[in-house]
Amino acid sequence: MTAAVGMPAEAVAGMRRAPFWGGMEATARTLPYDGRVMGDTMSGRPLPADRWRSVTVPVLVGSGDAGAPHMLTGVRELAALADNFTLRVFPGQEHTIAPGLLAPVLTGFFTIGERA
Repeated sequence: MTAAVGMPAEAVAGMRRAPFWGGMEATARTLPYDGRVMGDTMSGRPLPADRWRSVTVPVLVGSGDAGAPHMLTGVRELAALADNFTLRVFPGQEHTIAPGLLAPVLTGFFTIGERA
């Protein structure tokens, strides 16, 4: 988490005491693949606009507004790259969005004629 994601060691130490840590350890082997897929998009530099130029289908981009500021900045920048990208910000939510808030947004997005 410190090397691949850039989290402070103190944050990781706290996470190790959390109930979800076992699940994270079980999927840790996927981190190198995640990093490879994400490439330099997590570097903090502006997103390369041409990377998503070929995406022509509707895309839903979302984030909570109470999580890490860089995540919200990233989704806002991504959503601004194309007219077919729709941004949804979930007030009071962090990295994990409550299912009761997320489900109606997904349902509406994937229902023909309800995209806004």
